[in-house]
Amino acid sequence: MHARSGAFRLSSDKVDDAISAFEDEQLQKYKEQDGYKGFTLLADRDSGALLGISFWESEDALRASDELGEEARSQIKERGEADADAETMRWEVVLDDTA
Repeated sequence: MHARSGAFRLSSDKVDDAISAFEDEQLQKYKEQDGYKGFTLLADRDSGALLGISFWESEDALRASDELGEEARSQIKERGEADADAETMRWEVVLDDTA
């Protein structure tokens, strides 16, 4: 399995707006993408930190979703009034112990 992470620092009063926009407008697009395995979104509402992690069946599926990821990060940046682009990284999942 492979993953892509995107880390943001949003305006703390816009975190919930960014989360809602992602859920309402982007999450279903991820679910429809070949090789999609899941999505985790972590937030620290006090600081405005937001970390999104998408999980993919293979490295090829991850790379095929690059455009979708860019669209989602752009939307979160805009809705969350981030002053910088997300720090994005690709990962190989070497251990996954989620329920």
